[in-house]
Amino acid sequence: MNKFKERAKESFFKREYKNALFNYSLSLKEFPNDEEAKLGAVLCDLALEREEEAVALFEYYELSKTQEGINSEEIVKEIIESVDNSISKISSFFVDYLNERLMMEEGIEYRDFIALVEEKKDFKRVFENIMFSTKVLISKKEDFLDFIKQLLLHGFEDMALNYMEEALKIFPNDKEVRKLFELLEKKN
Repeated sequence: MNKFKERAKESFFKREYKNALFNYSLSLKEFPNDEEAKLGAVLCDLALEREEEAVALFEYYELSKTQEGINSEEIVKEIIESVDNSISKISSFFVDYLNERLMMEEGIEYRDFIALVEEKKDFKRVFENIMFSTKVLISKKEDFLDFIKQLLLHGFEDMALNYMEEALKIFPNDKEVRKLFELLEKKN
């Protein structure tokens, strides 16, 4: 074993991961195809973020590499890849969740609301999920009229009527708003 790898292992066991990484790097400079040094460097990097997992893998690797018939390097690499994939999936889930929560706290623009409806293919469920936690932000009259029509189509007549009463206060002479309001009154 070369001196850099020895120093790297000693540093790793002392939990001096940056120093261990530095020594594994020096070892790889001298022996670029050394799989053990490559794996050691990866474990040092992992230890800087997830110490317990990296230490456990390092110890497993050190113990199992002396046993015949076990390809310790491949096993540890597969475990690391699995952990990385799991972390990436979990991270992706949390990013989506946090973005959705942020959107819910501030309000959701109508076009984003419609995109969710199209994605889930269920206006009623999407609307029920957001109606108590956020506002649907509508800035165009066409979007407002479409929203009212969607409410009517999906059984939210009372809510549509409330919105229409407010709209008539804002647009008392608008023909489209008045026509939709009359249609809604006939339905009720």
